[in-house]
Amino acid sequence: MLKAIYFALHFAMIFLGVIIAIYVEAWIGLTIAILFGVKFFLMSPSVDQNERLRRYERQHQQWLKGDK
Repeated sequence: MLKAIYFALHFAMIFLGVIIAIYVEAWIGLTIAILFGVKFFLMSPSVDQNERLRRYERQHQQWLKGDK
């Protein structure tokens, strides 16, 4: 739950950076947006971390082989 809130805050900070870049100072806003954009993408889970995606992948591979 805490990780989801942290993830959402990164998303909000990206847009705050864009708003600052448009209305206040371009370089500061773009720096904030890029910094939190990189952190946002580094935080996103990989396929290896998601059990549901691994289970789907195994089922899909079995289906391709013709197994049930």
